[in-house]
Amino acid sequence: MSTTRVSTTLSQLEALVAAVDAGNITAAASRLHTTQSNLSVALAKLERQLGAELLVRHRSRGVVPTAAGLEAAARARTILQQARELEEWSRVDREAAAGEVRMGCFLPLTSFYVPALLRALHTRAPGVETSIEEAPMDVLHRLVADADLDLALVYGQGLPPGLSFRRIAWVSPYVIVAADSPFASRGRVHLAELAGERMVSYDLPFTTARTRRLFADLGLDAPREIRATSVETVRALVAGGAGFAILNQRWGTEVTSDGAVVVTIEIADPVEPLALGILTRPTTRSARVGLVGDLLAEHAAERHG
Repeated sequence: MSTTRVSTTLSQLEALVAAVDAGNITAAASRLHTTQSNLSVALAKLERQLGAELLVRHRSRGVVPTAAGLEAAARARTILQQARELEEWSRVDREAAAGEVRMGCFLPLTSFYVPALLRALHTRAPGVETSIEEAPMDVLHRLVADADLDLALVYGQGLPPGLSFRRIAWVSPYVIVAADSPFASRGRVHLAELAGERMVSYDLPFTTARTRRLFADLGLDAPREIRATSVETVRALVAGGAGFAILNQRWGTEVTSDGAVVVTIEIADPVEPLALGILTRPTTRSARVGLVGDLLAEHAAERHG
C-alpha cells in the first residue's frame, strides 16, 4: 500500500492558529518569534496546499478567518495538542531510559518476578539500573514509607496508611502434596479434608497467618504444622511426605530441588484470592519507577491471566 506524504507542516498550523487568535499578522508573528514575511509565506503555502482561502486580509482590520479558516484552525489546534503530547511522551520515555530504581520484593515473590523484570529492562530500557532488596512485607512497608525504596512488590495485606497500592493481579492459593499422597489423584480438595493432616508452612508472619486464616474462615481448626525457612524447602518436605502445603505462586515445574515430585491440587472451597501489587509513596512520580511497575504488571498478567 502506497503512503501519501503530508506536505503541511506544524509550523504552518502554528501560523494559522496564531493569526486566527491574534487577528493580526504582526501580533501573530510576534507570538511565534518570527517575522511578518515568514508568517505570511507560511500562511500562503498552507492555503495553496489545502486549496482554500483561510484568511481574509484587511489593511485596516488585520485578518479575519473564513469559515474554512475557522474549521482548519480548529483541526490545527487538535493536531498541535497531539504533537505536544507526543513530545511530552518522548521526554518522559527518555527520562525513563536511564537511572536507578530501588525495588523491594516480598521474599517468596522474587524468583517469580525479578528475572523476568531484569530481562525486560535489558531489552526495553538498558539504561535503567535496578537494585533488589528481599524482605518480609512489614519491612518493605517501612522501607517504602521512609523513601529507602522507590517501590515494592507485595501482597495487599496489612498495608499501612499513607502509601499507594497498585493491584496488578489476583492470586488464588492452591495445595501441593506428595506424589504418593492419597490426595494426589484428586483434582480438587476441600480444606476440611486436610484439617487433620500435617501442614508444611513457610515460616514468615504473613504467610503463616494467611494460611491459618483460610481454615478459620471456614470454621476449621488450623492443622498441626512443620515450618520451613524457604519455599523450596517447603516443596521438598512435601515431596518427601512431611505433609501438604498451601502456596500462592505457581511454579514452572513440579520437580523439587532434590529431584522428587509434588502434585498440584486446587482448593474446592471458595477462598479469598490475594491482591498482588506495587507499593509506592503517593508522591513518587518517576518515569523509571512507572516503567518498572508497568513491566511487573505485564508479567503478572501473563502469569495470572
